[in-house]
Amino acid sequence: MILPSNRLLIIAGLWFVGSIAVAIYPQLMSVWLIIGLILLLITMVDAARLSRQPIPEIVRTVGGSLPQTVWCEVKLSVTTQTLSAQRLQLKDSPPEKCEYDDRLIDINALPDQVTQVTYRIKSLMRGDLSFGKIHLRMISRWKLWLRQEQTGNGQKISIYPNFAPITQMALQTTITQPGMGFHKCRKRGQGMEFEQLREYRSGDTLRQIDWKATTRMRKMISREYQDERNQRIMIMVDCGRRMGASNGELTHFDHALDAVLLLSYVGLRYGDSVGLITFGGPERYLPPVRSINSINRVLHEVYDIQPTLSSSDFELAAQQLIARERKRSLVVVFTNLRDEDEQSLLASVRLLSKHHLVLVASLREAELDEAGSIPITNEQDAALRAAAAGYQAKRQAVLTRLRNAGTLCLDVQPQQLAVESVNRYLAIKAAGKL
Repeated sequence: MILPSNRLLIIAGLWFVGSIAVAIYPQLMSVWLIIGLILLLITMVDAARLSRQPIPEIVRTVGGSLPQTVWCEVKLSVTTQTLSAQRLQLKDSPPEKCEYDDRLIDINALPDQVTQVTYRIKSLMRGDLSFGKIHLRMISRWKLWLRQEQTGNGQKISIYPNFAPITQMALQTTITQPGMGFHKCRKRGQGMEFEQLREYRSGDTLRQIDWKATTRMRKMISREYQDERNQRIMIMVDCGRRMGASNGELTHFDHALDAVLLLSYVGLRYGDSVGLITFGGPERYLPPVRSINSINRVLHEVYDIQPTLSSSDFELAAQQLIARERKRSLVVVFTNLRDEDEQSLLASVRLLSKHHLVLVASLREAELDEAGSIPITNEQDAALRAAAAGYQAKRQAVLTRLRNAGTLCLDVQPQQLAVESVNRYLAIKAAGKL
């Protein structure tokens, strides 16, 4: 489609304004008509040239998989088939729920050269997404006409949770780092699995002393233990409607997936087997495996899941897990707890506790904490604070009943979920509860 440019509209407007002068001075009519014919000829020649120009070839280069909420570069390579430079304007069609530079990209494409331009996108949604075609505006040589076309092909990309900070956090689990919030996993001399012999240190127990080695070496030798390996972690992920609540750029479900990946990565690094089951939405199941390389398998299995509008059936999910896994495991349930879930959740943890150690990790809305601590300046503030306090009381009552049933519980804000889940796993592991 060929459209007049702003320059052509201005010229045409000036020519029509000249008709006022012609009305006052009729002797200028011939001059005015000649100018009009010249302008018409120029515009027709310019339009004809533009219509004959071949459409440039534009190739989009972007990674097949991109991390969520990270600015990434998209490259557009333009190749023209004209003998002279060509003025172009480009605008790509990124996937939905992506932030990107929405401006037109102006380029002056030279003949027999590949002109490259870049822009950045940031996807707020995980899963398989698609680029549309590239919108192209070709500008005529004299800038009187614009030709609009769509070129290029749609392109599918996969948006994964941003795993880089997750692995960086996981590496801190063996090192005490101020501000990270991680606790050391290994408790020297307190684990159940033998690791090595070393010289006696002040504070070692008699149980740790290896008397045979002491006699042979003629000095006190202690055994050093580490936490047991080859234990099992089964992760249950709620995909129901409450997990779609937003927390900044990410949903509660996104935060839960970050926690799943971090817990899986740490567990695999420490030699434990990790499995996964989802409920309340798309049903995915991964049997427990121990290879550290299986973290990619976990990542690929969950990256495209989105929270649904369904109600989560905790009891049915527990029955499905028991049918598949009876060997004792640490079962971690990631959910957004509500007081109406009490009966179903209590029934499910009682069923699971017959075979497993259960940890319910619940996300708590930051807005509730803020509402419960706002200063009271009017009746509306008082009502909001009272409602938040009542809601929190019901929530704490459910958590108390879960704990009384022998269930371990976490109730944290979404940003804290990943770190606190790993801390609780490390504490369970160090205490030898599995």
